[in-house]
Amino acid sequence: MEQVRLDIKEENYAVLTLQRSAKMNAVTRQMTRELKEALNQVSSEHTLKFLVITGEGERAFCTGGDLNEFHGDMSADEAYNLLRPMMEVLHQLATLPIPVIALLNGQARGGGCEIATACDFRYGRKESKFGFVQGNLGITPGWGGGALLYQRLTSGNAAHWLMDAEMYEAERTLHIGWLHKISSLEDIKGLKDIQPFLNKTAAQMRVFKKQLLKESFPEDLYERMEEEVRLCSELWETEEHKLAVEKFMSTRKNL
Repeated sequence: MEQVRLDIKEENYAVLTLQRSAKMNAVTRQMTRELKEALNQVSSEHTLKFLVITGEGERAFCTGGDLNEFHGDMSADEAYNLLRPMMEVLHQLATLPIPVIALLNGQARGGGCEIATACDFRYGRKESKFGFVQGNLGITPGWGGGALLYQRLTSGNAAHWLMDAEMYEAERTLHIGWLHKISSLEDIKGLKDIQPFLNKTAAQMRVFKKQLLKESFPEDLYERMEEEVRLCSELWETEEHKLAVEKFMSTRKNL
C-alpha cells in the first residue's frame, strides 16, 4: 500500500494512517482501494482491541475527495459508481467489530468529516476546523457520512451543520457532541489519548463495540447510506454543481 499505512502494534491495536500529506490527505481511487484492503486485514486480526485512524502531517486529517479525480462532467450513474466505493469503506469502518478512534491531526473537510464521523470517537486539535462543506459545491455528502452524522448528533445539529456548510471551530464541534476531546498535536502524534483503552482486553472492547453498534445505528444503516449516495449522484450532474466546482478550482489555481 502506498497511500495508506497500516501498523499492527504489539499492544494489540492497529494504526491506519492516510499518507498523502502533500495533497492534504485527499482521497483518490487508489486510496479507496487501499483503505478497503487495510480494513479487511483489520477485520481478520481477531486479537486487536481497537483501530486508530489518523493523517500524515500537521495540516489536515483529510480534505475529502481529490478534485483531480472526484469531479468532472459525468452522469448520475457515473457519479454513483465513483462515490459508492468510499461509501462501502465508511460502512465497513463504522461497523467494524472493534472501536475506531479518529485522531484528527489537522482539519477535516467534506469527505474528511465523513470519514471521521464513521469512527466511534474523535479527538481533534483546538486550532483545527471541521466542516461538511459539500453544500457549497451544490451537492450533499456523497459517501454516506450525512446518514452517519444523523446518528452521531441530534437531528437538529446534524441538519444545521450540513445545510450551513461552514467550517466549525473545534470548540463548537465539542459542544454539539461531534468531537469527544480537544487534544494537542503532541498528544495526537504521541497517541496519548488511547492510553485508557490499552489496559482493556480484546474481548472487553469487542463487547463494548457490539453494544455501541446496537444502540447507535438502525438496522437499515447500509440502505440509508446508499440512498444518500444516490441522491448526491443526482445532484452531481446539475449545472449548479458543475459551476460551483469550476469556481472552486479556479480560485484554488489563483492562490
